Amino acid sequence: MSPGRAFQDNSHLLVKDRLAEVLRKEMVAGRSVPGKSIVEGQWAAKLGVAQASVREALNILTNKGFVEKGSGRSARVIKLSRDEVRQLFEMRSVLEGVAARYVAENQPDLRDVDQALADMIAAAETRNLTAYYERDLEFHLLIAQKTGNRFLMQQLRWLLSPLFAFFIMNLQIEKDNPAFWKGSIEEHREIIAILRKGDPIAAEKHMIEAIQGFFAQTRQYSPLADQRRTSSEVA
Repeated sequence: MSPGRAFQDNSHLLVKDRLAEVLRKEMVAGRSVPGKSIVEGQWAAKLGVAQASVREALNILTNKGFVEKGSGRSARVIKLSRDEVRQLFEMRSVLEGVAARYVAENQPDLRDVDQALADMIAAAETRNLTAYYERDLEFHLLIAQKTGNRFLMQQLRWLLSPLFAFFIMNLQIEKDNPAFWKGSIEEHREIIAILRKGDPIAAEKHMIEAIQGFFAQTRQYSPLADQRRTSSEVA
C-alpha cells in the first residue's frame, strides 16, 4: 500500500496522528531505514498536507522513540548502535530492578499489568509484532508507575521508548517464530508472579536477571549482529 493510500485509509484520526501512523509504517516496513533523514517538505508534498502537520507527526514519533531530532531540529529515523543498546539495557536493568523491589514491597493492585499481558498474548496470537511491543512497553511502564516515583517513571519512559521502537523496526522477521512469542510471554508471566510474592529482594534480583537475559537475546539480531539471525525471544 502506498503512503498516500494509507493516509486516506486512516481518515478517522486527526491529521497529525494519521501522518504519524503512515510514517511509522514506512519505518517498520524498512522503507525508511534507521538513520535516514526525514524531510518534512518532501512528505508534505507526497501526502498533500501542510509541512506543519508533518512536523507535529514527527513530534509524536519522537515521543514514541521512532524518531530522533538533532542539531537544527533535523529529524532522522532512530538508529541505535551496539554500544547504545547495551547502555540502555544496563540502565534499564538497574531502574526496573528498583521498580520491582518497590512493587513487591508495597503490593499495589496489578490487574492492569495482568491486562497488559493479556493484550500481549492476543497480539501474539495474530502475530502482530507492533501491537505486541506496544503492549509490552505498557507492561513495563505500568510496573514503574506502581512505584509512585515519577522520576523513575520519567527515566524509564525515556529509556524504553527508543528501545522498543528498535524492537518493532528490527524484529518483524521473528513474527512467525513460535519460540519467539512463547519465551517472551512466559518470562512476563514470571515477572508478575514474583512481584505478587511480596519478596522485594527476590523481585529485584529476578527483574535484573530477566532484563540481562533479554539483552543477551537481543545481541543476536540486526543491526547488532551485522546480519539477520533467528532469535528465540525478547522482552
